Amino acid sequence: MKMKNLLQQFLRHCDENDFEEADQCLYKVLESQLKRLAHYEARYNHVLCLEQNNGIPHADIEFAFDNNDSTAVLETVRDYCNSKRVPYYNFEIRTTKKDDAMLSCCHGRDTMWIDFQAKADVSAEFFGEMQNILSPFGYRKHWAKGMDHSKLDYLLQQFPKLTDWMLLVDKMDPNGVFRNNHFKMWFKKTMDAIQKQGNYTK
Repeated sequence: MKMKNLLQQFLRHCDENDFEEADQCLYKVLESQLKRLAHYEARYNHVLCLEQNNGIPHADIEFAFDNNDSTAVLETVRDYCNSKRVPYYNFEIRTTKKDDAMLSCCHGRDTMWIDFQAKADVSAEFFGEMQNILSPFGYRKHWAKGMDHSKLDYLLQQFPKLTDWMLLVDKMDPNGVFRNNHFKMWFKKTMDAIQKQGNYTK
């Protein structure tokens, strides 16, 4: 309850542009997180943040970057945060090793992830800005977080095996038995984009 009250106060102060008071709330949240992390023992190479949303409607979007670009990516995010107030109190960073799975965000490259969070009612503008400033780094977006808003040409460029995977799905499930309505809509749009690029003719 204490954490929920702090976050509600933080959001209220932000809405009122009272950022000094909002920051005081964040210092208390940070103090709580540091106490939690002091007792944390694990082998994961993560930066850990409190992920209790306490009933506050929020949204998140997660980008996967080539780990070789991590310094430049973090500097870009820092510059943004120094120039604008972010609409929520945390984001998360983690790293994973490369793999060879066709649709993996880690395909062929060690990966640094950043998960941005925001209040649901202000998330669209914030997420759009993050996509714009970070797209030069060739991020791959988490498949379960905001993929609907991805440009298909960009998607096909960043996932080098996506076309091969789409063709396998079309071959093995030509009648769409294993597809729900949402996936059918996405699949058709993506196949149209592949055909437009001249990579497939049915």
